[in-house]
Amino acid sequence: MYYTSLEAMAEKYDRTIKQYAFRSTDREGHRAWREAAAKRLGEITGLEQCEPVDAGAERHSAEPMDGFVKEYWTICTESHVTMPFYLLRPARPNGAAVIVPHGHGTNKEGTVANLQNPAVAASGQDGGSCFAHDLARAGYLTACPDARGAGERRESGQQGDTPEKWRSNSHRELAQAAMGFGQSLIGLMVWDLMRLVDFLERQEETEPGRIGCAGMSGGGQQTLWLAALDTRIRAAVTSGYFYGMKESLVRLPGNCACNFVPGMWSVMDMGDMGAMIAPRALFIETGEKDELNGAPGLSNVYPQVETAGRAYALYGAEEKLCHKVHPGGHVWVGDGVLEFFAKWL
Repeated sequence: MYYTSLEAMAEKYDRTIKQYAFRSTDREGHRAWREAAAKRLGEITGLEQCEPVDAGAERHSAEPMDGFVKEYWTICTESHVTMPFYLLRPARPNGAAVIVPHGHGTNKEGTVANLQNPAVAASGQDGGSCFAHDLARAGYLTACPDARGAGERRESGQQGDTPEKWRSNSHRELAQAAMGFGQSLIGLMVWDLMRLVDFLERQEETEPGRIGCAGMSGGGQQTLWLAALDTRIRAAVTSGYFYGMKESLVRLPGNCACNFVPGMWSVMDMGDMGAMIAPRALFIETGEKDELNGAPGLSNVYPQVETAGRAYALYGAEEKLCHKVHPGGHVWVGDGVLEFFAKWL
């Protein structure tokens, strides 16, 4: 006999009032709601506790590639916190910049298809199709960072050069340590990405107001949170990360610790986060067979997209919200993403 608790938590989720759910009926109400919701998310994620520093950025190397130059940079995001990233500088810049956060099981080396890296080589990635390379060749200044706890930012227990070590991360360790400060790992990740936005704004290739973000899985999570909290993101693409939290996080608590924020269930659902992005452009990609959609499958996705859609309708901006469903699982397809950025970024 087993006496479990998750079903009780799922039932409690249904009884919990979402205090910042999107309910606005006009644009003025939406703007006021978005500001209040962003403040609340900043509080519960601990984003407001992050400590600004004079972010010194340093370029360490530059390697000519086909259609762009791959530069290796580091930037200080908090005191004693360094974020390494690749900057793909296009030969023919189009005035826009895109951040490409990686997902779980990879890092910035996978984002740029670095086949010299043991984990990338062992993954079977052949370098023939690389979204970051496609962006750079299309003229976008492209930034590919390591998230906290991944790649060159792994803590001591996960460090090492074997493929298994390279694919690992320190998310659980960092999330648990941050919890004691009233912070969360996603809050720390978003803070770092905001500092990367600061950096991109200073680059001569970047025209004012033309910064986007696109990611898959954990990269889609980072993209969604960043775009919801930072209005400087003009166009966002989240793949494999847009669904109802009850079925995909409460009932599936084995997901990475970076997904969980104290008090989140009483604030809003994922569709409300999408509504925070309106009327800026948002592209959602969903795998029909993605297990992270939860047991209801697409029935756990469509209502969240509809919630976001109500916000876009307030602005007459329905065409700036795009939802594409592919027949696969938890994978990036990216069909139409370059066209999306060309139109809205």
